[in-house]
Amino acid sequence: MSTIVGKQTSFRFLWFGQMFANLADILYLVCLIKLIFDATGSVTYMSLVPFFNTISALISGLLAPLVINKYRLKSILFYSQIGKTILLLVLTISAAAIKTGGLFWVYLFICLISFLDGWATPARNALVPSLVEENKLVKTNSLLSISDQIVQLIAWPIGSILLVSLGAGNILWFTFSLYFISTALMGLIEQTVHIQAREDQTRLDALKEGWGIIWKSKQLRTISYMNILETFANGVWIAAILFVYVSEALNKGENWWGLINGSFFAGMLFAGLLIYRFSHLVERNLGKTILWSTFILIAITLMFGMTSIPWFALFVSFLFGLPQMARDVAETTIIQKSARVQLLAKVYSARGTMIFAAFGISSLVMGWITDEFGVRMAFKVAAALFICSFFVALSRRRYLFGESNMERN
Repeated sequence: MSTIVGKQTSFRFLWFGQMFANLADILYLVCLIKLIFDATGSVTYMSLVPFFNTISALISGLLAPLVINKYRLKSILFYSQIGKTILLLVLTISAAAIKTGGLFWVYLFICLISFLDGWATPARNALVPSLVEENKLVKTNSLLSISDQIVQLIAWPIGSILLVSLGAGNILWFTFSLYFISTALMGLIEQTVHIQAREDQTRLDALKEGWGIIWKSKQLRTISYMNILETFANGVWIAAILFVYVSEALNKGENWWGLINGSFFAGMLFAGLLIYRFSHLVERNLGKTILWSTFILIAITLMFGMTSIPWFALFVSFLFGLPQMARDVAETTIIQKSARVQLLAKVYSARGTMIFAAFGISSLVMGWITDEFGVRMAFKVAAALFICSFFVALSRRRYLFGESNMERN
């Protein structure tokens, strides 16, 4: 009984620690974008913030298996959060001196913080199944997704309000305090599963292990094929393309850009609550949930991209959350059941690297399609990619619906 209580308490520490870290991650980026714009007046310099953020996470994900091989997941999570906190403290102290000539150091700190997060993310995701009972994984993943959506819903508007009322410098100090609290909570987690470090394994074998697990499991391989196609499709939802969509397809101003984004996150939040309530149904039909959610996303993407009615676009944006959330929760649960904890972290590392790379390419390609052929064509291409993903699921459904063929040693 004490083990269960320990697990439940540790999960709460992980859950709340992650919420504080996610909120801080958004607030500090909002502040830096504003500080960089004030110092340079350049949109190009501002756009380098998410670019460096993504590239650093991609490189970190590739190297994460080397760290996972040597240290316990709780230690990786805790010490990477300490590192992020220290880096943010230094950045906060020097923020007032940001000028064009000093931007190199700002971008360097952004890269380092994102790099550490690339180690923490797979460790965090892999810890979840060791802290909750297996039959509660769907409900737990729904709860974590709900928390993520709440943070997304409140962080951007709160960041904008605080930016005006308090100024970027003061918000950075507030963000530092959130990182500090998150670090303390991560330190209280007890990892009940003890795993022998694999020091005998070569570095190359460690780097390849997560990819090997995905390739050998026909279920994970099927999901990965779908993830690549769907990540390319999701490039159509980046802020820049949505801005063009609102302006050209809906003939509306910037306020509708915010409404569309808010509607999407509200839909994800509502979907998370719904899936949490009916988690037992999703649990029994993980593969079918992924298949039919993908099919629904085809119709929703086409409806959204082709309409010129603002209120209908707002409604469809809200609807998008249900199949998206259902698919994400089902995929996460299948992945968490695919391997034992330390190997699971390597699976997450490989998967994260694959998705970051696909999304980075997709953002560029979808932006080019929008410039050359118009925003409606970009949504048609996205719908076509979802159709391809659906046919992958349909043709490989016996693998998608089956139990994972990887052992949980």
